[in-house]
Amino acid sequence: MFSKQLLALGMVGAAATSSFAAFNITQSSTATTYSGFTLNFDEPGTPTGVVPANTWEVSHGVNIGAGDGISFVDDNDATQGGWGLGDGNSFFGNFGVFMTFDYDVTELAFEMWDSSGPPSPFGGGAGIFLLNDGVEVANLFGINPAFGGIGDSWFNVTTSGGMVFDEIRILGFGLPAFTFVDNLSWNAVPAPGSAGLFGIAALVGLRRRR
Repeated sequence: MFSKQLLALGMVGAAATSSFAAFNITQSSTATTYSGFTLNFDEPGTPTGVVPANTWEVSHGVNIGAGDGISFVDDNDATQGGWGLGDGNSFFGNFGVFMTFDYDVTELAFEMWDSSGPPSPFGGGAGIFLLNDGVEVANLFGINPAFGGIGDSWFNVTTSGGMVFDEIRILGFGLPAFTFVDNLSWNAVPAPGSAGLFGIAALVGLRRRR
């Protein structure tokens, strides 16, 4: 397991005061699951084959695309001859997987496999890039991605100090660079259901005041 913590400096108000906030990206063999949203591409009604990037826009508020623009969902481990991709469907992106959320995200966990191999002076390896409002806020280079049943496939992204992101780009630097993701889960701001709970609480307060 390895991890890399990146610090982002942010100004508070117009004063010269500054605060530090962190993004932490880790790779491990251990699964992490968040309760806000989950997506494993095996949900009932999930289409397979070439799918639009906005397939999960309504249900999950996220667009998931491939580097070559052809998003593909299938039982990729079975169709590709046993690449160690886990059970059931997974998402395949040639030249990377790009996820853009309709809201701010604080935590994200997922499995990733990539055929790029270990990093070397001649290429290979993979990288994860976090963006917020189109600006890169953190990255993790030098990933030795899991593939063929070998290596750690789980990744966990956390934030602190009020920092958030709304886009993640997962890129392999090998030739070919076949990237697969599965078993995604994440937490959003506000947490799913919190707006509804706030509305209910407000109605209860109004009734009590009457």
